[in-house]
Amino acid sequence: MAWLIDLLLALLWIGGSIGLVLAVHAAGRRWMAPPPAPEGTPPAADGHDHPPVVRDAAQVIGLRTAALFGVILAMVYAQELGQYQQVREGLSREAVAIADVFHDAGRYGGDLAEPVQSAMRDYVRFVVDREWRLLGTERRLSRRAWDARERAYAAVLDALPATPREVALRERMLARLGVIAEHRHLREEWAEQGFSVVFWLPALAGLVLVTLPLCVFPPTRQTRLLLASLGAYAGLVLFFVQAFSSPFTYPLHDPPGAFERLLENDFDARAP
Repeated sequence: MAWLIDLLLALLWIGGSIGLVLAVHAAGRRWMAPPPAPEGTPPAADGHDHPPVVRDAAQVIGLRTAALFGVILAMVYAQELGQYQQVREGLSREAVAIADVFHDAGRYGGDLAEPVQSAMRDYVRFVVDREWRLLGTERRLSRRAWDARERAYAAVLDALPATPREVALRERMLARLGVIAEHRHLREEWAEQGFSVVFWLPALAGLVLVTLPLCVFPPTRQTRLLLASLGAYAGLVLFFVQAFSSPFTYPLHDPPGAFERLLENDFDARAP
């Protein structure tokens, strides 16, 4: 179902960009109507109705505008793709830290093992079942997940190690629980980030301004096809920019796979 939603959203972006480019071209043909040809002058063999000086100016301006537009899109695309990958890598590192705490609590044994392992199970469930959705809709973390992590942290803090082995295990668990908290704060910051009119207005204006110089070309079938290809590619890039800006929601919703694998493999998800 997720891939179908992503496909529909991508088609909406592509179709909207194609429609915008073709509409700008049609409007520009009316706004920048060519001067009337002298009576009896045959039409140009290549179909052009604008004088060469206008076509030359349009070519220079169009190329420079397109270059600037492409550079901006490439920079934003690379930035958002990098952040998208950081979220996935951070989730994997957090899952490793959770597994370490869970298994170290088992190695520590005694009265510490059960409350810490139970808290880690609850924490992973809350993130998978509730927090990921909250990050996409409300851009905040789950209070229940925080409480589960705090239960584990308090239990480890209150532990009284009696051997060097237990001392090492306690220090390791505290450090790994700190890593979990760090990744949680980073995840919330990533969820809060997003694009507003500050990006989308220049992006859409850039697409319009790239298309405008092309209005000197006659509206033939070939011209419209080339304009549609420009709009389709720009729409596809903008779709991915929007998708990478928030991995917690559609499009390209990225589920917490590392946590789901913890529930399936690293500890018993059926335990209370």
